[in-house]
Amino acid sequence: MIDIQAVRHIAESAGQLIMTVYQRDFSVQDKPDASPLTEADLLAHRHILDALTALTPEIPVLSEEAADIDGEVRCRWSRYWLVDPLDGTKEFIKKNGEFTVNIALIEEGEPVMGVVHAPALAVSYWAARESGAFKSVGREPAQPIRVAPLPGDHQPWRVVGSRSHASPEFNTFMADLPDAELVSMGSSLKLCLVAEGRADLYPRLGPTSEWDTAAAHAVVSAAGGRVLSWPDLQPLRYNQRPDSLLNPFFMVCAEPHSAWLPASTAEATGIVYEHRVHDSKSEVVWHRTQVSQAMRAASLQQRPCCIWLTGLSGSGKSTIANALELELHQSGQHTFLLDGDNVRQGLNRDLGMSATDRAENIRRIGEVAKLMVDAGLIVVTAFISPFREDRERVRAMFGKGEFIEVFVDTPLEECEKRDPKGLYQKAREGKIRDFTGIDSPYEAPADAEIVLYTTQMDVKQCVAHIRSVLAQKPAEQSTAP
Repeated sequence: MIDIQAVRHIAESAGQLIMTVYQRDFSVQDKPDASPLTEADLLAHRHILDALTALTPEIPVLSEEAADIDGEVRCRWSRYWLVDPLDGTKEFIKKNGEFTVNIALIEEGEPVMGVVHAPALAVSYWAARESGAFKSVGREPAQPIRVAPLPGDHQPWRVVGSRSHASPEFNTFMADLPDAELVSMGSSLKLCLVAEGRADLYPRLGPTSEWDTAAAHAVVSAAGGRVLSWPDLQPLRYNQRPDSLLNPFFMVCAEPHSAWLPASTAEATGIVYEHRVHDSKSEVVWHRTQVSQAMRAASLQQRPCCIWLTGLSGSGKSTIANALELELHQSGQHTFLLDGDNVRQGLNRDLGMSATDRAENIRRIGEVAKLMVDAGLIVVTAFISPFREDRERVRAMFGKGEFIEVFVDTPLEECEKRDPKGLYQKAREGKIRDFTGIDSPYEAPADAEIVLYTTQMDVKQCVAHIRSVLAQKPAEQSTAP
């Protein structure tokens, strides 16, 4: 039988190494997924790997900093250690103390032992199946912990929110939960707040990896709580897919409650109609489906959004959009690319290039993109979309943060020099009328989320810049990749 105090000692020793870096200046690198990496992550990883291997040489170790293990091999493990050597690196960089060392033992997809240690706070949580959950602060004796009883009818729900990763889905959830009190916290400490009864609910409506949650999950379970996938409310399990180590959205609670159950569970009556204001020429009533965008996003494990590239013909929109979609696809995202020329050969083949037809072209594309975002996809579009009013009309179709405008800022002279389709030459010769930049205006965005200067950046740099900006602003976008 594994001694959990030995595992606790390993976590706390790793914490001491982390603090040697925390107390001085340190550099920060970006990993391939744009998440930060410091010297402290690597020091803790090496220490934990060596110590666990010495403690239990027969049990494999999966760590965030050494996760390149063949998925088919990994899925055959019935028992393994799951480690995040430094959870909450952003909190570590901010030096607010809310970061942890996480070590969990997984058996048949379930966390049966876990240690969460916050070295800057001198706080540790630990638990083992059928042994209970405990917390220690500094040198004080350890105390058993237990989830709190559910709030009464007139009591507010204490809801834990991420310090660095809030999402619009979370904000919507909070708006739908009357009189909820927000408790902000970083790292796996959020789950531990529910485990010790200082919070009632932690809705994680954003991406996480399995090593982020497993140790604290073990603590919650031993404290009498539950960690349930959202919105289907099934027990969260680990190492179920060879191609991914991402968690679905989830809820941490004492038990499910009707105050926050998803609509598909709380409203089992079926069809719900809403009388919305609209300008349709038909007599129609909105049908609210029981499968929501959040549910679709949870099953796809991503944040849907529309990335709208706008700029002159020849600016590089289509080239950048293609490269961006390819990178997103290769990273496991579910995407669709809408390109101006392609759409005009099908859906919008009846439209010309007059100002009226151009406005209708963009309106239709906006509606299609909105449907795709509602389906849970990341939609990349490449359209000249020359008029600011038309773009703002499309933006208004989306929820806050779902529409990301990317201005591909290429001077007209450069676009004419490139002229990949020979259109500028035809426009100058009078063979094409109403051509943007020649005899029809282009209104540059006044406040685009992203601007790409293609005379200074190559395609790879443009794609990297888009992804880095999106990654930096998760709280301002509903479903950015």
